[in-house]
Amino acid sequence: MKKFFSILIGVCLIAGACYGLNTLRQKKLSEPEPEIIRPVRTIALKSASESMLRHYFGTLQGAKRADLSFRVSGTLNKINVEKGASVKKGQLLATLDPRDFNTRVKQAQSSQAQAQAQFNDAQTNFKRYENLYKQKVVPRATYDTYKTQMDVAKSALNAAIASTKTVRDSLKDTELHAPFDGVIVNRMVENFQDITAKQTIFSLQDISVLEIVFNIPDIDVLLAPIPNVKNIEELKSKQDLFSINARFEAIPDKVFPLTLKEISAQANAATNTYPVTATMPKQKNIRLLPGMAVTVEVDFNSGNNVADEKFFVPSTAILNENNNNFVWIFNNGIAKKIPVKIGSMNNDSQIEISSTNLKNNDLIITAGVYFLHDNQKVRLLEE
Repeated sequence: MKKFFSILIGVCLIAGACYGLNTLRQKKLSEPEPEIIRPVRTIALKSASESMLRHYFGTLQGAKRADLSFRVSGTLNKINVEKGASVKKGQLLATLDPRDFNTRVKQAQSSQAQAQAQFNDAQTNFKRYENLYKQKVVPRATYDTYKTQMDVAKSALNAAIASTKTVRDSLKDTELHAPFDGVIVNRMVENFQDITAKQTIFSLQDISVLEIVFNIPDIDVLLAPIPNVKNIEELKSKQDLFSINARFEAIPDKVFPLTLKEISAQANAATNTYPVTATMPKQKNIRLLPGMAVTVEVDFNSGNNVADEKFFVPSTAILNENNNNFVWIFNNGIAKKIPVKIGSMNNDSQIEISSTNLKNNDLIITAGVYFLHDNQKVRLLEE
């Protein structure tokens, strides 16, 4: 009997344990497993129009420029202007010592006077013998001799006159005058210095109209929405397709519209960029001088009007389902699926998308787009 009660108690304990385990298992199965919040990477959308805004470093210069030099060599006698001086057309800027040139003029004048006297004698003799020849008093050979002497004297006189003119012009060239109104932006020599012909003395620029020279890379040349044109005049007529503005660091609150003047068809071999020149009128009450640094803003999209906002995203951000394209937008910890239209690929291998449901600075999920479902909870990987 005692053995029977021991067995009965053991059976009851085993049955109770099994019942408890089964109850615990059923309770566990009835409770939902906690949802896994998937970490995601995102990028902030930037408008395609914003992505077509480019900034370039440029330099200001006068629209008309000249390096001024003397046509003759000599010693500087007087410098009348300094750097930064405004000058008028025809104004005397500098002179060379004229003494040697005056001596050459006197020598040339003396030689010309002798040649004139010799020609006068030869002409008088020729006229006398011409009359005698007509009267058949002297033979033809005598007539020809005096005619030749007069022709030689005439040639010598012409050469002497030309020589006198040359030295007089050289004397005039000892004075250096401004060829147009402008500003002396640089002076390369000092007074009393010996200089050679064609050596630059001043750099003169007309700043009534200013130019800005900047360089754009070949990738931006391809980006510009400019149709094929035959010449620069036709290109300038297409400027409503883009805009060019200048900003100066010293005047951060002002923007200066520019007008395209020329663009080189040959790239700079050292930088692989294309030089571009734009013009701007002289500004009232703002002192802008040649050599100033300037930032040039070129908006290649200013003439494009689009109904839907366009953006560029990595190809990994695009979900394709049943020939329809979507992106996932991160919205307060929830993944939202947005249908989009697909456009072209840009030079950074990003794809253009457009949608009325997207706006600037929206966060777009860029990885694992095929493992998400609509309204799924997600978190930023950086968190």
